[in-house]
Amino acid sequence: MPESFTLNFLYKGIPQQINCVLRVSAYTYQFLCELDKNELLVEKDDEGNLRVIKADPFSKNNTKTDPGLVKALLTEMERILH
Repeated sequence: MPESFTLNFLYKGIPQQINCVLRVSAYTYQFLCELDKNELLVEKDDEGNLRVIKADPFSKNNTKTDPGLVKALLTEMERILH
């Protein structure tokens, strides 16, 4: 059963509530987060740093996600995980 949680943080003085789901697979894990109507995966890269990728790169949803908000999401995830 997937574990879901909500990240709460401020971005440009505005409270953000980002819903995420932990997905575990063999020896790795990912977080599926919804941001600006886009599903994004937060995972570790080969060097152990967190990165964000679109969950479905072929999605027809062309909504642009604010890069600053993505950075704030990564910062919050790093704070929680370390």
